[in-house]
Amino acid sequence: MRQNSDSCFSFCSNRCNSLWINGYPTHMKNSQSISLHNVSLKNSQRKIIKFQNAIIQEKYLVVDDRYINLENLQLKRYNVKKAEGQISNIQYLNISNNLDSLEIFGPELQIDQIYNYLKLYTIQQQFEDNYQIIKILGKGSFAKVYKVKKIQVNLQLQDKQEYTYASKVFNKIKLRQNQEENELSLWKEIEIMRLMKNKHIIKLFEVFEDEKKIYLLLDFLQGRDLLSHIYNNNNVYDETLVLKLMHNVLNGLSYIHSQNIIHRDIKPENLILKQKNNIEDIILADFGLADFYNPNGDYLFKRCGSIGYIAPEMLNNEKYDYKVDVYSLGTVFFLLLTGQQAFEGQSSQEIFTKNQKGKVDFKLLDQTNISQAAKDLCMKMLKQNPLERISIDEALNHPWLQRRKQNLQVDSFKIIKKPTIVRGLKDIIRCNTPLWINKSLKSITDSSDNLDYLTFNVRDQTIQDFIDEEVQIQQRGSNNYDLEDDTIEEDKMPSYNVNRHFPLVKQKSFP
Repeated sequence: MRQNSDSCFSFCSNRCNSLWINGYPTHMKNSQSISLHNVSLKNSQRKIIKFQNAIIQEKYLVVDDRYINLENLQLKRYNVKKAEGQISNIQYLNISNNLDSLEIFGPELQIDQIYNYLKLYTIQQQFEDNYQIIKILGKGSFAKVYKVKKIQVNLQLQDKQEYTYASKVFNKIKLRQNQEENELSLWKEIEIMRLMKNKHIIKLFEVFEDEKKIYLLLDFLQGRDLLSHIYNNNNVYDETLVLKLMHNVLNGLSYIHSQNIIHRDIKPENLILKQKNNIEDIILADFGLADFYNPNGDYLFKRCGSIGYIAPEMLNNEKYDYKVDVYSLGTVFFLLLTGQQAFEGQSSQEIFTKNQKGKVDFKLLDQTNISQAAKDLCMKMLKQNPLERISIDEALNHPWLQRRKQNLQVDSFKIIKKPTIVRGLKDIIRCNTPLWINKSLKSITDSSDNLDYLTFNVRDQTIQDFIDEEVQIQQRGSNNYDLEDDTIEEDKMPSYNVNRHFPLVKQKSFP
């Protein structure tokens, strides 16, 4: 049996190799498992598989003394009609790779439970049969994000429920322009997101694929990004709010690091409120540049992120570890405390140079009405030398964060909007969405041999395209979404309220 070779997952190792592996998986943790009771199994020859014990735990289906790695296998669900046309209570699941398949069947209740576990780790088809697109939320070079809804019908109870999600949709044609790198990047992003099970981190629910697109179903975050929320609340907030925010983000980041993962793209756009007007319910999003920590520095993309938020050791092409995320969060912390970015300049080159050298004007902290403890933590997070920089655990135990249960009586402070005039500024780079969809919309070459001649590698719209689009929007006199043309209110997005982010081009760490 051979699956369609057009799949972006066809060359994943467990799709190309034998479906079954002898032995027992060695990497399983003490996580929740599902027992396959009251169900039956059939192999690809339609023969019943007899077993004594069968469970699904993490990404593995274990049957007696052998197992299947479920990651990125194809999953189908179906039922069989009775002779009189009624739908049978028996439901079927089919798991397959390029060479073999397994069928699981049994009562609807048990199959529902198994399916709800399998769908996180596998790839399904027929997205449009399961979801309805409501509107576009954002777009980038490789993907668009849509608000979608799922209507789930229980045929036995004649009941239906409606759920809302965000769907990150990848264009497979664009992915194939640099197929090996882009597919490896996609696999890694999905693999990492499947591990994320923390209330302060964006959640992945399931993945679909058809001939043209790949669909990631994610949390729909009803609140806006962090900066937009502050602006919509008259820009005024106090230190207590910042303390709660930092505690929650640090907790989420601590969880990410406990999974041996570095995020590498922490910035205001990737901090989003799950619910409107509840800043304590903050979500860390976008794992497009995340990777598993490698002490040898071997990464798919070695130098990456948004200039102005990147740790200096990464820009200096040195080996780095989890503390790059501490530094990036420190730049966000600095912005919240001072109302200004840690690195500002009149050009991308100037911002790049300041970021590379870690030149932060800490005098700005002394000009704010904040506690000495908050200033101390911010400065320790922004230490240029990673050996002197505070760690996540040390930050969580810092005296300032230990005060989170107290009612701090401090003065309010605010971020001052600094709108940027785009017309005529050639160094502006659009960072066009807060919804985790774009790794480098317009990127800067990061060749260590050519840092004096930073050039744009336009992968989406040019500056002139942007200006033309803004003129068209003004002529239409409308700020509404145009779904047919997939245009969005990009001038309303948070990157227009602070100095521009400069995404750094991804550098391969392999030939």
